Amino acid sequence: MVKREDLYGIAPAPPLGKLRGLRLFLAHAYRRGIDLVGCWDTRISMLGLGLAACCREFAGMRCIVSYPMRKQDVTPPLVAKAASLGAELFPVTAARINICFAAARQYVEERGGLMLPFGLECEEAVDAVAREAARVKPEFISLGTVVLSCGSGVSLAGLLRGFCVRPHRLVGVSSGRSIDNILRCVRRYIPKIPAYLELRGAEVPYQVPLNYPCPFPSNPYYDLKAWRYLDNHYAEFRGPLLFWNIGA
Repeated sequence: MVKREDLYGIAPAPPLGKLRGLRLFLAHAYRRGIDLVGCWDTRISMLGLGLAACCREFAGMRCIVSYPMRKQDVTPPLVAKAASLGAELFPVTAARINICFAAARQYVEERGGLMLPFGLECEEAVDAVAREAARVKPEFISLGTVVLSCGSGVSLAGLLRGFCVRPHRLVGVSSGRSIDNILRCVRRYIPKIPAYLELRGAEVPYQVPLNYPCPFPSNPYYDLKAWRYLDNHYAEFRGPLLFWNIGA
């Protein structure tokens, strides 16, 4: 079975499961009177486009999308789409990620705005995934195997919190982030890591898209890497088998 979280986004929003949590985050900010929100986007993620699309659902809310740029770079297509939806763009000279994020956050806050947490690592995002995970019928999980791609670790934390029964194995395949950083994220929301959780390191660098056959739309930078792992190790997994296509 495949959980198609990529079907959650409806154009002009991207096929991004994290939009569930993003909408909750924006709603909380809007109620506090915040009308400017910024985010840090990689050159291949869809968070900036998702933010631009979701801000249109709140009257008067604006957004700033920041991203890394080198001298010879052009604006990434997904970032350009965010601009077409009204996002203000703030490119930052490419450097270490923590330096870039700090520069973007400073710019947003100087404008009186609120910066999204890096990778949307926040309670709203984890809770939104957990709510959706709780809706999955036990017979698709119990004593079986769940496989998903792990970017930040937010979706993984949501599954651990939300599943109504425990699987035999929950396998997270990194899209590029270190296992230590994924676990650090998960522990913010799940203090005790269960023994059935297994994490696999990235076999392909984050910035390299994967070309591999898949019977449904799957992001080549994220989900497809986990799908290949599942396909190559299928015989090792106990059923029922659930692939959580996060829609990254």
